[in-house]
Amino acid sequence: MKNCYIVGAGELYGSFDPDKDDLVIAADGGYDALVRLGIRCDLLIGDMDSVSKIPDGIEIIRYKKEKDETDLHLAYLEGARRGFHTFCIYGAVGGRSDHTLAAYSLLLFIAERGDRATLYGRGDVAFVIKNNATRVSGKAGKRVSVFAIGGNAVGVDIKGLYYTLQDATLTPSFPLGVSNEFTSSEAQISVRDGALLVICEQNP
Repeated sequence: MKNCYIVGAGELYGSFDPDKDDLVIAADGGYDALVRLGIRCDLLIGDMDSVSKIPDGIEIIRYKKEKDETDLHLAYLEGARRGFHTFCIYGAVGGRSDHTLAAYSLLLFIAERGDRATLYGRGDVAFVIKNNATRVSGKAGKRVSVFAIGGNAVGVDIKGLYYTLQDATLTPSFPLGVSNEFTSSEAQISVRDGALLVICEQNP
């Protein structure tokens, strides 16, 4: 399965090694992080307000600063237009709080379109499931938080975590699912109607 890697201008945690068939998109200042890591960049996209220098020799799609979408959002749309359905997002959190919130909102947007995205943060990964179920791998004692996003999440089941749920309703205004933890190496999370933002602490 081909992956589209998107790197933003926020704090970048971790690294990755793309295959030749993968697409690597720098969302504006994310290009500087790719240069530091020595990772190739196939496409630079955005309004170019945070990249230190406009490079030569790679494809560039430039937008006006006055736009509705964030640079990460534009990078996702371009990756989807090119036929990718699995996205790995780096450099999207840890900087400005508003952009961090926008990045989590983007995960919901991607899930609503039927694509899959994982956002890599500082010691954790985040993703959204909508009207679906997933198995999450981890390690006993590691934290997992589950939030309703985009509205109420109805028919939520959680198994394999310290606090379990069955046919519960989670709401955005009451973060009942915060700071749960694995009791074994795998958990099952599902939602019948709605969307869940899942944030998992990664193994060391």
